[in-house]
Formats: sequence, C-alpha cells, structure tokens
Amino acid sequence: MGGVLVDVHREEAVRQFRAIGVADADRLIDSYHHNGIFLDIESGKIDADTFCRLLCEHAGRDIPREAIAKAWKSIISGPEAYKLDALVELRTKYKLYLLSNNNPILMDWARTSAFSPAGHPITFYFDKLYISYEMKCVKPGRAIFEAMIRDSGIRPDESLFVEDGLHNIETAKEAGFHTCHVRNGEDWREPLNAILHEQQAGDKLTQNHFRQQSEVTN
Repeated sequence: MGGVLVDVHREEAVRQFRAIGVADADRLIDSYHHNGIFLDIESGKIDADTFCRLLCEHAGRDIPREAIAKAWKSIISGPEAYKLDALVELRTKYKLYLLSNNNPILMDWARTSAFSPAGHPITFYFDKLYISYEMKCVKPGRAIFEAMIRDSGIRPDESLFVEDGLHNIETAKEAGFHTCHVRNGEDWREPLNAILHEQQAGDKLTQNHFRQQSEVTN
C-alpha cells in the first residue's frame, strides 16, 4: 500500500507526532519498519486502544484520539486516481492481493468510501487484503509471505510482487516471486506492464515449443 498505491511522507508524520508530544518520533517512525509501540500495533501485538493509551503514557500527556489518528494519516497521501484505474484494469486479467504492513487506525479510513476519489474503499480494488496487524506478522519477515501464499493458494512463480522496499523485495524473491521494485510515489504502470508483457511473451514461446515437440513426437 504505502509507497506503491499511496505516497509515504515519513517526515510529515514525524513532525505531526512531535507536535502532539511524541518527542522521539524520529526514532519510532520508519518508512518500512517502525519501532517500539509503532511496530507493536502493526504486528498486532497491541490494538488501537492500547496503542493510544501507551502513546499518551510515552508522551507524558493526554492526547486526543482524533489527534493521534490525524498524525497517523499524515504519513500517507490519498491514492491518485490513475493508479486506482490501473488496478481496476489489471483485475480484468489477474487476481490482485494487497500485502501491507499497516495499522487499524489507517485501515479504518482505507476501508471507507473516503479512501478513493471515486468513493470506493480499498477492498474494491483487490481480491483480498493481507494486513500485518491482522496476520500478527510483518514484512520483511518470511512468515507473512508464507501465510498469504497458503491462504490465497497462489503460486509465487506465477505471481508478481510490486514493492518499494528493497528488504521486502529480497524476501519475496526468496519465496519464489517475480518482483517489480518501484520508488515511493512512482508511476509504476509502464515498468509493471513491461514485465507482464515480457512474461506473456515467454509463456507463448513455451507453449509453441511444447506444441512443436508434440507435433514431432506424433
């Protein structure tokens, strides 16, 4: 989700959490793998209510739930319509799954009509969501990939993993996925389509090879 479908703004999130009293936000917040209670909520060790309570204790002050949600929301910008349109087009040919390190505060927003300019929740664009706090494990750990593979029934060697984090790309490769590394905020349509077209061409060559072999054998 972050860095591919929505742009990540780590510095803005650090600024906003500092503004509400989290002095060491720069240490806790990372673009790919948070620390402390920020990691605990993404890994499902604590729920949203516990996170808010612990954050208040950590900051030494009462912080309204709305202010915490606003600070979390500042780490991303809403998805651009062209990326969502690309997902709709891809779903006419492929199954799409979302594998994301995320938290219930952000996902409560993403699962509403406020997520997209067209008024669709994030679930509209994917066959299924695999979210770290719900799965009790996070990327780049191998466990979250294996859990997704088991549940979805996909074959990694027939699947393309699109990601902006290099550590996550490395784990995906180890699990057998084809990969497409994109930069945060990049328009990934061209490189993604190039990989898919190359794979389709390779499949056709393989099919022709076996057809010719069969004809020779017969």
